[in-house]
Amino acid sequence: MAAILGLLAVAVGGAAGSTARWGLAHLWAVRGPRREGLSVPWATFAANILACFALGVIVTWFGASAGGAGRTAYLLLATGFCGGLSTLSTLALEVVALVRGGGTVIALGYILLSAGSGMVALWLGLVLAA
Repeated sequence: MAAILGLLAVAVGGAAGSTARWGLAHLWAVRGPRREGLSVPWATFAANILACFALGVIVTWFGASAGGAGRTAYLLLATGFCGGLSTLSTLALEVVALVRGGGTVIALGYILLSAGSGMVALWLGLVLAA
């Protein structure tokens, strides 16, 4: 029974996180700045940084090894929601598109900015939630 509850928690959280990522990308496309040529995919960047920050807060509040209701909340929010909100695969696809379009320097900067900012956001989530 615990495994089924965990599966449902991850599924619901993942659906919510993926939907939030899609909504963020959609809002960015509709209301974000318009640029010609190559630019950093800011919607994916924002989703990944938000997910890292939220993960830091969630780990502080619930802990990765929580039991009972805390474990279910962790699965729902950390594994499900943050996992659905963040997206390494989209980042990788966007990096390939930037390189193919001649934006190798932008692609490298995007990778470094994403990884570095993600680590800082996770750390801030851990510290601020404590």
